[in-house]
Amino acid sequence: MPKTLNVATKPKPVRIGMMSLGCPKTLVDSEVILGKLNRVKYKLVPSVADCDVALLNTCAFIQDAQQESIDRILELVELKKEKQIRGVIVMGCLVQRFPKALQAELGEVDAFIGSGEYAKIPEIVDRVSEGSRVFSVGRPGYLSTSLETRVALTPGHYRYLKISEGCDHICTFCVIPRFRGKHRSRTISDVLKEAQRLADEGAKELILTGQDTTYFGRDTEGKFLLPELLKELDKIKGPEWIRLLYAYPACVTRDLMEVIQSSSKICHYLDMPLQHASDRMLQAMKRGITKRRTLDLLREFRSVVPDLAIRTTFIVGFPGETQEDFNELLEFMKEIRFERLGIFQYSQEEGSAAGRLPDQIPEKIKEERWNQAMQLQQEISLRNNQSLLRKTFKVLIEEKSEKKGEGWIGRSYMDAPEVDGNVFVNSSKSLQIGQFYPVTITSTREYDLVGEF
Repeated sequence: MPKTLNVATKPKPVRIGMMSLGCPKTLVDSEVILGKLNRVKYKLVPSVADCDVALLNTCAFIQDAQQESIDRILELVELKKEKQIRGVIVMGCLVQRFPKALQAELGEVDAFIGSGEYAKIPEIVDRVSEGSRVFSVGRPGYLSTSLETRVALTPGHYRYLKISEGCDHICTFCVIPRFRGKHRSRTISDVLKEAQRLADEGAKELILTGQDTTYFGRDTEGKFLLPELLKELDKIKGPEWIRLLYAYPACVTRDLMEVIQSSSKICHYLDMPLQHASDRMLQAMKRGITKRRTLDLLREFRSVVPDLAIRTTFIVGFPGETQEDFNELLEFMKEIRFERLGIFQYSQEEGSAAGRLPDQIPEKIKEERWNQAMQLQQEISLRNNQSLLRKTFKVLIEEKSEKKGEGWIGRSYMDAPEVDGNVFVNSSKSLQIGQFYPVTITSTREYDLVGEF
C-alpha cells in the first residue's frame, strides 16, 4: 500500500481585537502596539467581539474615564466567560495608576501591562495566547520612534503624530505625570521621518499631540523648539493641514504665533486648555499664569493670527471656587467668545494635591455651574457661527451622512476630529472622502455649519 504523507497543517493566526479609550496620545500608543504584532501569527480584526485575544488600552484621566475603562474590562471578561474570546489583555494608564487593585479584583484578566511596557507586547501576547497570565508594570509612559510601525486606527486621511510623552507641570487637579512620567521630547529629525511616512501613506492632515506640545525640546535642548519643528513640518510633501493640540498657555511664545501665521499648512487653530479665569483659581490650580497674562496672550495671538480658532477647556467646581470666581469665568467667556470650548466638572482625583484641599464643592453645585457655562457657550458658538454665513472654507470630507438631506460630513480648519463641530455639505456631485472642497456656508447651527459645494 502506498505510504500516506503527513502534511503539517498551517496553524490559523490568532485573531486580535483592539479597543482604545481616551485621548489621541493613547490612540497613537494603540497603533504602535498593533504594529508590533507579527502579521503571520496574528490577524487584526475590527471588533473585539470577533477576536481570540482582546487588547484594551485604558484611560485614567478622571473618574468618568476610569469608570468607562472598568466597564469595558467587565464587558470583555463577560465575553471570555461566555467563551466568545479566549484572552483579555488590559494595558495603559489605568493599569499604571492602579496596578495592585486591578490585579487583585480582576482575576479573569489574562494580562495587565503598564503604560511604559509596550516593547514587551509581542512576548506578552504570545504568552497569553498560549494560556499564561502576565503582570508587567514598570516605569510609565512609552515613547515610540519613527522606526516603529503603526497600524492606523483613524481614517487614513488624518493621522496623529505624538511628539512627546509625559508632563513636567504640577497642576494640582492632575495626576497624569504619575502614570505618564516626566516630559520627554522626541528629536526633530525623528518626528520629521515619521511625518513624511504618514504623509506617504496618504495622510492629508497631521495632528500634533503630546501632554504639552509647547514644552517640546525644553527637556533636551533647554528651549522651546515647537516653532522650529513646525517650520520643518511645513516643508513635508503631502499633507495640506497640520493641526496643533494641547498648548500650555504659560509656554506659548511670540515665535509660535508668527510661525502659525506664516505657514502655508499649519491650521489657524490652537487647542490651549486654560482651565479657569479667576486668579484665585489659577493660583490654586498652579497653572503658572494670571488672568491678565492670559488676556494679553489671547489678544496678541488674535492680532497676529486674525482668523485664529481657539479651542479651550475650563474646570468648574474646583475646591474653593466661589460664586464670584464662577461669575468671573462666565464674564471671561463672554469677553473672549471662544470658537470652541469644553467644560469639565472638577473630578476629585486620588493622589492629586487638589484632592486634599478643603472646601470641596458639592456635586449639585458643580452640575449647576456646568449647565450654566455650557448654555452660555452654546449661545456664543451660535453667534460665532452666524458670522460665518456666506463665507467659503476649505473642507475636508470625512463621510457620507446617513441622514436624508444632510449630504456629506466634513471639517473646516476650525474643527479637530471627535471634539469639535462638523460642516454638513450639500452637493449635486459625488464627493470623495479624504479630499478637500471649497464650501460656502448657507446656514448655521449651535456647533455645526451647513454649506454647499
